[in-house]
Amino acid sequence: MPSERYPNVDVTGGSQSRDVPFRVGVEKICGFSPDSPARIRGWFENRSSAQQTVGFGPIQPFSNIWSEGKSTLVLIPIDREIQRYALGTDEQIIPDEPVEGCWETNTVRLIRHDVLRWQSLDAGECIQTEYAVLQYPEQEILEGTTNKRAGPQSDSDDCLPADEYRFEESFQPKLGMETTWNEFKWGFTITIEE
Repeated sequence: MPSERYPNVDVTGGSQSRDVPFRVGVEKICGFSPDSPARIRGWFENRSSAQQTVGFGPIQPFSNIWSEGKSTLVLIPIDREIQRYALGTDEQIIPDEPVEGCWETNTVRLIRHDVLRWQSLDAGECIQTEYAVLQYPEQEILEGTTNKRAGPQSDSDDCLPADEYRFEESFQPKLGMETTWNEFKWGFTITIEE
């Protein structure tokens, strides 16, 4: 059983290529508390003087909700409509309070659709999404659904173990369109401290 723990959290964006007409970023909105999971905001801004069409995954701007490696840290969009479309469920994913003292998703099986969505951004236009930072209780969901795992598995039973968690996303131009940029990747790191 996880013990109640509200660790410090920080988020750091990676360096950006100067060869693309965009500004990509992420910021911490709030840390973990008894009333709320940590939250971050990600954004993607067209810094050029012309409209740009960009290929995003099902959650704009960042669709890669699973941290790299064997971690079970997951980023869940706050907006329920985005959850419904991108994660394939109407169930409440983000709990109203910690689950047994831990900010983890409700016992819901997540399915992130691998789709590419094209979005045209006018000059100066910015899209952004807020995400809750949660642990995904993989073993409990497996036992409850007897389905194969839907995300990474951790070797640890600790709730939100102190570590650095890396997320990376890829953005691409629409084929056949006149562009001055090529597909690029950008990532950020969430640090959870004791």
